[in-house]
Amino acid sequence: MQLDADRLSALGEYFDRQVDDGKMPGWSCLVSQHGEVRYAAAGGMANIADSSPMKTDSVFRAWSLSKAMTSVAFMTLVEKGLVGLNDPVSDYLPSYADLRVYRSGMAEAPITEGLLEPMRIWHLLTHTSGLGYGSHQSHAVDTMYSGAGYALGVPAGVDLAGATEAWGSFPLRFQPGSAWNYGVSTDVLGRIIEVISGKRLDAYMRESLFEPLDLKDTAFHVDPNQAHRYAEIYTPAGESGGLNPLGLPVDTEVPVFLSGGGGIYTSAEDYITFLGMLVNGGRIGSTSEFVISPMTVESMRSNHLPGNVTLGSGYGHWPVPAINEVMKSVGFGLGFMTMLSPGESHILTRAGEYAWLSASSTNFFVDPLSGVAALIVPQLFPSRTLPIMNRLRQFVYQSYR
Repeated sequence: MQLDADRLSALGEYFDRQVDDGKMPGWSCLVSQHGEVRYAAAGGMANIADSSPMKTDSVFRAWSLSKAMTSVAFMTLVEKGLVGLNDPVSDYLPSYADLRVYRSGMAEAPITEGLLEPMRIWHLLTHTSGLGYGSHQSHAVDTMYSGAGYALGVPAGVDLAGATEAWGSFPLRFQPGSAWNYGVSTDVLGRIIEVISGKRLDAYMRESLFEPLDLKDTAFHVDPNQAHRYAEIYTPAGESGGLNPLGLPVDTEVPVFLSGGGGIYTSAEDYITFLGMLVNGGRIGSTSEFVISPMTVESMRSNHLPGNVTLGSGYGHWPVPAINEVMKSVGFGLGFMTMLSPGESHILTRAGEYAWLSASSTNFFVDPLSGVAALIVPQLFPSRTLPIMNRLRQFVYQSYR
């Protein structure tokens, strides 16, 4: 089964229309098969104010696409036998042995209970740990996070070790393994990488992933000499129409807080290289070297939710209604959403596809059966503004021949 690159031109035409209609600032897209780029295109602006065009090598804030990279880096430690998926998190973070779990009450005076079983490493990889996200504000625990300064980030001057300890001081939303909730689990994984490796997260990820794959534009900050390549994130202006810049400052120095869950900067060209490695079973390009083994990739893209349930079965919670429509058809592996029931999704997809998305509408999917990986970078916040995830699949899958 091969991609028909000519038919992929419809993808560019669609996203160019979104730019022309003022719904999107710009976009870049790459589609590869077996690690070889078959389609590369971009349109619109990376920065409207200075008329900088969007390019496939524009540098963007990966946000939650960082999670896939951090999860892969973590699995290199698993392959070395330095950590096991069933290990209690408290083996590496002793303060996590005495976690409390929310039962009821207001954020100011919650009623809690003790753990029924330890939080384990696989709970972090699958987002079944019970940890929250202050930005979601869908639960009393989220209110506790944001009230302590852990809403869209961390308090000034707090590093990854300090943030991890703070998160462990809040109650969990539920008993580990009993439900799914998107939260800071991958950031905690990043801290465990530091504890096990004895290195800062940025150093370990550079040595284990970024350098082996020759990802020249991927790091926890943007080289000041390359800051002009940064693609601004935009948000709809409201009833008046148009787009406004989100206005987030760009990290041109290594930040104090290294977020494995959302702190990586990259380019579409770098990220499709990362996805090509996954497609090829962990192999680095055409070499005989591997980042992780084919069996590890297979396990990561398999559903690890208890009883093989889907996220939409009542097991999972996602605070975006449009995404919840897709969640009823997917499970979750070790860092990826994985498609279980294509007919339940009502989108063009198939079983075995694995994927993830970010708050700025950037998302990817990998179809292991055909060896296809696809990435779209719109830089549009919030991610529910357009059905970008679905459209990417429609255009890529219709090009199969």
